[in-house]
Amino acid sequence: MKSVALEFIIAAVLFAGGAALWNEAKVARRVADAYQRFATLHYDVDDRIGDAKSALDRLPSLPMETMGTDVRRHRATVSYWRSEYGALSAPMEAAEQADVAADPTLMLIRANAAYRASLSRIGETAILERLDGIINAYADVLRSDSTRTDASYNYEYVVRFRDRLAKMRPRDRVTKGLPKPEVEIMSVDLPSGPTIYGHPGGPPPEIPGNQFKTLAPMPYDEREETDPGRGAAPRRRG
Repeated sequence: MKSVALEFIIAAVLFAGGAALWNEAKVARRVADAYQRFATLHYDVDDRIGDAKSALDRLPSLPMETMGTDVRRHRATVSYWRSEYGALSAPMEAAEQADVAADPTLMLIRANAAYRASLSRIGETAILERLDGIINAYADVLRSDSTRTDASYNYEYVVRFRDRLAKMRPRDRVTKGLPKPEVEIMSVDLPSGPTIYGHPGGPPPEIPGNQFKTLAPMPYDEREETDPGRGAAPRRRG
């Protein structure tokens, strides 16, 4: 009887482990699909992951990243590139605040969103204090992960931006303080504005439009008319 009971216990443990792994694989597929849609610039409202959690996310805090970590990062990244800066920079609940404080990636996304949101409030008297808070947010990212070069760049950029505003009269900040607007190039198959790959279309800004040349592959029939292996006879030396 003891051997039969032991076998049932082992079978139950294996079944529970298999069910957990099956659920983990299902969540991983949904997250991978969401990342693929994001990489192809489909910032859909329904990214098919919602608040998906794996079996590991239901356990006490583990010293490792889980699928829940990927889901939180993905949702924050999508919200940022959909210009939902207000939601990202809004006050957080205690549980969410703990998740963000433990993840430099989420901290950086929220700091970037806070800066973007501050540009629409540049005429307020408290704009310098807001920028001070954003500077501190970037500093927290660097204290958490000193290898974040993008956080280091943004930190210095916001510091200079804040110092420039501090030297202006409040009434001049709206007209002279905002960064130079970037030229938006419309595209029929891309989201409006900048994307995760930069601004759509157009030559690099340092090259005038009339000097920018687009290289196109030679048509098949023209390639057949040429002999790529035959060229001018080499000149003998000596």
